Amino acid sequence: MTALSPINAALEGVRTMRRHPVVVLAWAGFSLVMLPLLGLLAKIVLSEQDRMNLALRPSSADPREILDFVSRLGGVMVLLILLALVLGAILSAAIMRSVLHPEDRRFAYLRLGREELRLLGVSVITWAAALMVTIIPGGVLALGTALLAETPIGGWFTFLGGLTVIGLSTWVAVRLSLLAPHAFLSGHIDPRAAWLVTHGQFWRLLATIAVVIVLCVLMSILGATVSSLVGALIAGGLEDPIAGGAAASHPRLILALLANLLLAPVFLTLQAVLVTSAPAAALRQLMAAKA
Repeated sequence: MTALSPINAALEGVRTMRRHPVVVLAWAGFSLVMLPLLGLLAKIVLSEQDRMNLALRPSSADPREILDFVSRLGGVMVLLILLALVLGAILSAAIMRSVLHPEDRRFAYLRLGREELRLLGVSVITWAAALMVTIIPGGVLALGTALLAETPIGGWFTFLGGLTVIGLSTWVAVRLSLLAPHAFLSGHIDPRAAWLVTHGQFWRLLATIAVVIVLCVLMSILGATVSSLVGALIAGGLEDPIAGGAAASHPRLILALLANLLLAPVFLTLQAVLVTSAPAAALRQLMAAKA
């Protein structure tokens, strides 16, 4: 059985940042430009009432409510989701390219071609899998919990059903975790082949995912700390910024808010590097051992 090093794979994102700092800055610049443009497009095409409904809509595991909400927004919502997926595919492909084909550095690994289209297809498959093993079972669990709330078995149904949904979701997520880098490296989408690559590696891949989650949490803490420090330095000495309408007129507070808005896409990009590099490195380890 091929041995996979979870720590080695999980730290690939950190190594990528160290090897290609200028490239990572280019990715952050890409996010810095594209994310506000996506938000601006949403503001243009969505009415004020639609934006309010989107912000206030409670999260739901019922796919019927999700589909009903999307259908009410019509093609506008589909367009925004598709554009967000395209931007995510471009960035993900660039990160994978830096790990699997590090010699192809032109345009900071950013492209828009067949690899990105394949990653879009992988996103559709991933969403379909989440629908089948998480969203629909979660909706059934919520419905069953409501119906059995006053019965003696209600608590057991919720507990065991919750464990089942979590276990099934985790198992499928781990077994499909190499689908994106496998599609990128092989040149075609083959869920069965990617599934077979993970055979016998479940616990090692799960450990890799756990380490990546810890790194992402640390990156979030670092991002929040840096944003707070920058905001405090820029807006230092501003007493009670909310009073007297200072939030709308004080130049230093406006600069602090702008700095935080600029830092957010940067740290989101760093998290994307951590999340995307790990499965690519894991696949590289497994394929190299089999060669």
